[in-house]
Amino acid sequence: MEDELRDPKNFLEYFLPRPLRLAFFGGSAASCLIASLITAVQLIQSPALELAEGTAARDLVVNIIGLLTFAGLFAYDQQQAAVRIERRREIREAQIAFGDREVFVNEKGEKMSRLKEVNDDWIVRRLERWGRRDGMPFVGPAKGAVLQQLVADKGPRLVVEVGTMAGYSALLMAQVLPPGGRIVTFEKDLSWALAAKRFMWQASQGEKNQGQSSRVGDRVSVEWGDARERLSKVLVPGRDAIDLLFLDGTPKEYLDYLRAAEPFLAPGALVVADNAGVFAQGGLKPYLEYVRGGSGGKYRSELIACKLEWRDDVEDGIEVSTWLGAGESGSGSGAAEASNKAASGVA
Repeated sequence: MEDELRDPKNFLEYFLPRPLRLAFFGGSAASCLIASLITAVQLIQSPALELAEGTAARDLVVNIIGLLTFAGLFAYDQQQAAVRIERRREIREAQIAFGDREVFVNEKGEKMSRLKEVNDDWIVRRLERWGRRDGMPFVGPAKGAVLQQLVADKGPRLVVEVGTMAGYSALLMAQVLPPGGRIVTFEKDLSWALAAKRFMWQASQGEKNQGQSSRVGDRVSVEWGDARERLSKVLVPGRDAIDLLFLDGTPKEYLDYLRAAEPFLAPGALVVADNAGVFAQGGLKPYLEYVRGGSGGKYRSELIACKLEWRDDVEDGIEVSTWLGAGESGSGSGAAEASNKAASGVA
């Protein structure tokens, strides 16, 4: 009954839960059965009289039809209950396989299972399943590990991301931010911006986030709008210095994103660009030419080779550039070192 109230299949399940339906169908079938027996007895005892009145035969037929109808509904509802039980069992097993449900032994020694709490790890797993199933353009676990390592090594106070989508990469970076660090991420599609805000709220739930100075999802600020226009309105010159810029929006606009962010780049800031392999000769070509020498020495840049998200058969890459335009390269860590650490299992 609880399952029906959470996920009703039709209007009957809103107003008439299964125990009440079964009582109604069973009682109606029993009533029709009794009425049929009484009518049949009357026909047997006084067939001439009953046939003369002309109602007994009709009543018998009506009661038999009612009996068959209500008995059939009763049996069908029971069968649907068995289907629901089997479906719930399949869902539990799938949740255990996904890592969303844990198996434990209670105080009575009984083997039980329960859903894991919703927090940032739960949301990351959910988004990875979604991405793998539908080929969503999230960075994926492999490139995500490289991104996390870059953030962990750099220890940025401010990360700016262009291209939030569902917030997968923002969550990965938020998980390894140093105390006091924050992420500002820009998304120009309103529906994705709203979805990301929801996921950030969910990522801040659970016991894991309790007692922390800042919950994971609260470290991320989702801004709706085109980063080329919104960046200078959200960040304040002289106060907000970008330590790490992650570009994962529209490839042909990367160079515009970078130029809009350059006035805010801190000395030695890292600029990380996704899909620098698959779009190297396409939309990212002007951007790559710029950071690899066309800027007049403002950047030192290198490519981390990796696979395209969810595709082991497609080569891709992450371009990691260190901002030199403001003077010394600062504390930006080497991209190759980050790649090696990520490849050895750091997530």
